[in-house]
Amino acid sequence: MKKKIMLSCLVLLIFMFLFTETSYSQSQNPDMRLTQTEIDSILKNYDQIFPIWGKKVVEKGFDLPYPYGANIIYFYMTQGIDMGNFGLSFGDNPLNHAWSDVIKFKDTKTVVNTVNARFDLWLFPFLNVYGLLGKGWSSTTVHPTIVLPDKEIPFTSKVDQSGIYYGFGLTGAVGIKKNWLSLDMNWTWTDLELLDEPVPARITGIRYGRTIKFKKQRKMAIWIGAMHQKFQTETRGTIFLKDALPGDVIDDIVDIPNQPGFGDLPQWQQDMILKVIDGIQNKWEMAAINYGMDKAPESPWNMLIGVNYEHTKHWHFRVEAGVIKRYSLLLNANYRF
Repeated sequence: MKKKIMLSCLVLLIFMFLFTETSYSQSQNPDMRLTQTEIDSILKNYDQIFPIWGKKVVEKGFDLPYPYGANIIYFYMTQGIDMGNFGLSFGDNPLNHAWSDVIKFKDTKTVVNTVNARFDLWLFPFLNVYGLLGKGWSSTTVHPTIVLPDKEIPFTSKVDQSGIYYGFGLTGAVGIKKNWLSLDMNWTWTDLELLDEPVPARITGIRYGRTIKFKKQRKMAIWIGAMHQKFQTETRGTIFLKDALPGDVIDDIVDIPNQPGFGDLPQWQQDMILKVIDGIQNKWEMAAINYGMDKAPESPWNMLIGVNYEHTKHWHFRVEAGVIKRYSLLLNANYRF
């Protein structure tokens, strides 16, 4: 994991350095360039440490944002999840992944709402670094089917859970003629209630846009882009039967041993089903099962459309929507100083 993070950071930095000179010397939107009066006014009392090389960039006519930022971000997302290699066990027993032949999943959807605080720094004029801490709430609806030799029992289960997540990221930005290009990478770890270990994820976003200047130094940036999402494929946890099984399928589960095909199942499957039924009938509130599965987004890529309004050099407001395969909405209030 550490090697992958280091390699990703290196690729991002190389990308930024390759385009830095073009960004500074040729690619600034002429409408955004500072006048000589504005340059002299900024440099008169310029004493900022960050961004590094910031003074040289201002001398060339580039208007830089304030280096430090405090952000409050709300994020909503809904997407389909592919699930496979399903395993179950009780107590301290290892997971038995042969259950993937008995329980099939389809049309799994998850809805996520998160709120986080993000603190960022323009380390260089072309590179922003940030850390974040937040809380998320997820609701996952699954449609499993218990496959017996002579019968299938479909049902729907919904699992709600919350968790704390934390992480860090890098954003690089360069000019492309009158427009700009940015590449963002962040790594997060989410500690969810029903999972044994934090879930690592990596999100990569690329955006191409243009900034428009209004009166009183107000600005608006608009862009299109794409986002790639990757998270840990293997998930392990423990869940109570009362949370996993909806009430309207309990009778069907309890009646499985009376079905004609039950005796044709392998002995281990019969034993496990009987244990589940015993938990339902005798220990409903306390009975729990261990589970594990491989998960991945149905589509790792989606498209982005966004706008950022800079009311003053201190206050920025951002809205971004994700479309196609994965739908999302991001709202961001950013105070810079």
